[in-house]
This record gives sequence, structure tokens and C-alpha cells, in this order.
Amino acid sequence: MVQSSTQRLTLDTLQINPSDYFLWDFAGVDGLQAAIALFSPAVSHLAPWQSLTAEWQQRSCSVLRLCENNFRVALPEDMSFDQAIQVLDFKVWVKPYPAATLMLPVEVGLPRLQTIATTRPIYTLNPFPSDRAVPARINDMAILAWHHPWQGQPKLAIQTSNTSVQAIQLALAP
Repeated sequence: MVQSSTQRLTLDTLQINPSDYFLWDFAGVDGLQAAIALFSPAVSHLAPWQSLTAEWQQRSCSVLRLCENNFRVALPEDMSFDQAIQVLDFKVWVKPYPAATLMLPVEVGLPRLQTIATTRPIYTLNPFPSDRAVPARINDMAILAWHHPWQGQPKLAIQTSNTSVQAIQLALAP
């Protein structure tokens, strides 16, 4: 369903832990080498908080660089990503992302996020181009907002602790 940018953000617009969005974190001494081996040398050109659309096991995915050797990957299915990392035999740990994700369309979520979230310098939500992530706070609760293409559509994924989901959800939908 395509929504008009004039529509208000409602609780119905939000998806909590969408069934087609599985996050994995991996990091370690060989984190960059693992990312290159799994996705492509293009990941080495990402700065922290930048992402790209890649392919893994013939499926489109998104790869976010969190810091030097630390990455988060969004997969469309519950795939055995941990086994793929283990096969590489690199010094890398891998685990499913343990917290919650709220997914919403960019055209309604980004304007709302810009009015309720705060960032610290050097981070900003305006502008907030695609393939970027920004650490921020909503009502003193930590979030990571990730603006990236997902399933062919621009999406805003807000990652937060499981205990903050309901409060973040309510803050997003006025």
C-alpha cells in the first residue's frame, strides 16, 4: 500500500519486528574481512552509519556499518547467517539482533521522527538521506534510526530496546 505524504502516522502504519526483516550483528578483529567476503569489497568504502543494498545467497539484503569492524545485516528471511560466518573461520562473533525494530514508511515516519527525536552533534535527522543510520533519543530512550531501501521501498527502521517499544510506538503516533 502506497501512502500519501499528507497522511498522518498512525499505530497501524508501524510494523513491530516485521516478519520479513531479520537483523544480525557481527563484529571482531576480522569483521571487515568477513563483510567483504560475504557481500563485496564495496562494504570497505562505507563509513560508520552508512549502508548499502547487497546480495547474500541470492537474496537482497542491507548491510550497515556500525563502526570499524562492526556490521548489522538485514535479511528478508530467517536464514542461518551465523553458520555462514563460522564457515569463514575469521575472528568474528555473530548473533541475532536482540532488540526490537519498528518499521515505517519514510514519507510519514521521517517528518514525525524529525519533530520528536534529538541527536547529538555530528548526527542529524535533517537531512537524512537513504542508506544512513543515525543514533538518536526519543523521550530519553535510545534509538537507532536506519533509512534504507527494503523490499524495493524506502523504509525507516527504528531499532530500540524491547522495553522501550511501546513508549517509542506511542511517541511516533501522535
